[in-house]
Amino acid sequence: MSEFSGGQRTKIAFLKLLLSKPDLLLLDEPTNHLDLDAVAWLESYLQSYPHAVVIVSHDRMFLDRTVTTVYEIEHGKTERYAGNYSQFTAQKKIRREQQAKLYEAQQKEIARLNEVITRFQYKATKAAMAQSKRKQLERMELIEAPEREDLRTFHMDIAPAAQSATDVLFVQDLTVGYDRPLITLSLDVKRGQRVGIIGGNGLGKSTFLKTLTRSVAPLGGNFYWGQGVTVGYFDQQMAQYRGRESVLDNYRVAYPADTDFEARRALGAFQFSGEDVFKTLDMLSGGERVRLALCKLLRKRPNVLILDEPTNHMDIVGKETLESLLSGYAGTLIFVSHDRYFVNRLAERLVVFSADGAKTYEFGYASYLEQQTAPETPRQEAPKSTVKKSYTTPGKERAKKERALKKSEEKVALLEELIGGLQEEINDPENVSDYLKLSALEEELHRAEEDLSVAMSVWEAAAKALEEAE
Repeated sequence: MSEFSGGQRTKIAFLKLLLSKPDLLLLDEPTNHLDLDAVAWLESYLQSYPHAVVIVSHDRMFLDRTVTTVYEIEHGKTERYAGNYSQFTAQKKIRREQQAKLYEAQQKEIARLNEVITRFQYKATKAAMAQSKRKQLERMELIEAPEREDLRTFHMDIAPAAQSATDVLFVQDLTVGYDRPLITLSLDVKRGQRVGIIGGNGLGKSTFLKTLTRSVAPLGGNFYWGQGVTVGYFDQQMAQYRGRESVLDNYRVAYPADTDFEARRALGAFQFSGEDVFKTLDMLSGGERVRLALCKLLRKRPNVLILDEPTNHMDIVGKETLESLLSGYAGTLIFVSHDRYFVNRLAERLVVFSADGAKTYEFGYASYLEQQTAPETPRQEAPKSTVKKSYTTPGKERAKKERALKKSEEKVALLEELIGGLQEEINDPENVSDYLKLSALEEELHRAEEDLSVAMSVWEAAAKALEEAE
């Protein structure tokens, strides 16, 4: 078992579990460590599973594709929502807005009744009316003000302390592995690029990152870092460290020169405030361990971040915060992740590991998906005798590209309008209790969202082609 990757171990655990075909499946963060193919298989399996399934997960796309009911725990209360994750977020927003309006209206009414009581309670002719208003107030069922969303999260300035050279990393025929080669690849990375790495479990993604950080020796080829590069490395195993050492002491080992105030301020930025800094590592949850590791890593303010599955164990607010931080990061980012939202938002380039080797996609996750789903058409070469030369002027070529861009823009606009209408229907209180209609609407919405993803990719390609023509 020790020879398998984290994702392979998770697959083995699933095999043992699913072969028993239980009446109730309880899944706690089932997609952690799983590669994209395994997640897609699990989604398909759960969609047709004939019994009940209860899932704890922070994988937003996984929840969108597998659940029909969401229970949210916030402020010590549990609320039930019909639908998947996207529908839950829309319904929650509507509920808060409705409650806020009802609360404000009731507060105005309470203020009006109190004013009437104050004005007329001592006037003999109006005392009965004042008493009536007082009883109306007493009988009133008070509406609570909507509680603020629990959006507590971490924050830190992660601007690099110094800028690196333009050429950050050069990899030439690098073979990685341990007792045997796993994969060979070539890659060059420029300053400011965000490179995402995806692929199946056990193909060498984590080993590649460890080779770049010199934790593992290469089996062949070479690589070198550019001038002025400072590397910060997050290892997915960091979330598994244990011990009786306190959070504060663990931080001080990494930064012994920091004063007590500086250490507490840095830890406080990652939600370790007050007595939390005296928790032992054994007492921390997986998400807390990730926050502690990120706190120590980002405190260095490196100009290159290498992250191996950084969102595992993180809650959704934490994931969205990390996405926002890294979106504005001025340095270079190289990361491995199976979180599709995370990859789609951050990766400008994609390196896909497979049994056939490593392949680079220059336009991110959406471009990769489009190429994966596009049907392959065999190229047919016309006989030389029938080939006609095509003469086009730059003006005609530009007009053609403008028409293609306009057509793709219209397609995107139509799909966005369709999605907006479907979401309104799904959130209509009259449809919430109609399971069959809701399911049909959800399927239509899912298809429309997939079509929009492809249409956006086509629009981006058309815009780029027009820009290059200019």
